[in-house]
Amino acid sequence: MMNLINRTEELNAVIFDLGNVILNWDVDQILESLTVDNEEKHLLREELFYHQDWLDLDHGIQSETRVASNISHRCALNQHTVEFALHTAKCSLTPIVESLSLMQEISDANIEMYCLSNMSRETYQHIRNQAFFRMFNGIVISGIERCMKPNEDIFRLLVHRYELKLQNLLFIDDSLPNVDTAIRLGINGFHFKRSNRCYAKLRELLL
Repeated sequence: MMNLINRTEELNAVIFDLGNVILNWDVDQILESLTVDNEEKHLLREELFYHQDWLDLDHGIQSETRVASNISHRCALNQHTVEFALHTAKCSLTPIVESLSLMQEISDANIEMYCLSNMSRETYQHIRNQAFFRMFNGIVISGIERCMKPNEDIFRLLVHRYELKLQNLLFIDDSLPNVDTAIRLGINGFHFKRSNRCYAKLRELLL
């Protein structure tokens, strides 16, 4: 596990990423759950989940309908298969129990929590009623803002919108480039790796 921390003052607010921090996200498991053949799974991996179209969804510059149409026109996948894969991906975003426990402890300690996630508008609309979202003091989603990590602008947007002090923030993300951007801006950064050691370190820093 790698931790990057630039601690200068008391930490009184936490910024959480969602995928692989608060919510489960596993492309392999999503693909395995689909009742399609191996060739279609390969195409879904390459033409959807690891294609520029997926980033465009997170960036808010393409809709799911448009992406499904694009894919069906450039390869052998039909649009219904792509749309079902998109739906399955949204349904796979279930909470990580250990992370919810940590969030509750942070909330009980009266430490503010914010969400900063790269996620499509459609995915956020699908999951936004999950109970843990009520613990956040503010939420910034890339697909809504049309700006995504690791671009500095989306960090600045969150900080300015909620009038936060950089030196009092801890940003938690599983992507090292995103953590690097936070640190470059003067935000304390923590590179999240899902493990008991990771959770223990976060409790040591915050509680």
